[in-house]
Amino acid sequence: MKPIYKIIAASVIGTSFMTLYSYHRSRKENQQYREPVLLNKLINRSEILPVKVGDNHPAGWIGHYAVGMLFVVTYYALWKKVLHSPGPVRTLTVGTLSGVIAIGAWKTMFAANDNPPENDRQGYYRQLFVAHLIFSLFALAAYKTSEKATQ
Repeated sequence: MKPIYKIIAASVIGTSFMTLYSYHRSRKENQQYREPVLLNKLINRSEILPVKVGDNHPAGWIGHYAVGMLFVVTYYALWKKVLHSPGPVRTLTVGTLSGVIAIGAWKTMFAANDNPPENDRQGYYRQLFVAHLIFSLFALAAYKTSEKATQ
């Protein structure tokens, strides 16, 4: 299997499990933690972007999965240069770094928007951190599984 197919599969699997967790936490805490919906709200409320979208517009989903792909491409580069065969400690390290980066990105997006969506920010950042641990675990496991399957 070509690396691009492994990257796509890993990003779809990682992003899907992360999103399931975010939807679960959103429902459980009665807060808006769903990344595709938050992205659409940011797009819709942007003064710069000339479009208006609904909460379930494909733009939020495409953006969310595209960022997942960007993370996995970064993991792939790390895999080839540093990680080689990521075990639990390396996976947690990558997940931790991913969570910190994601929190910084969301803080920036919320701050850059004149009318950001409402939610419990601290609760969101906590669940986002855990979501990225889940993302990393599933994305790296999927990539590792596809590596073994093609050997």
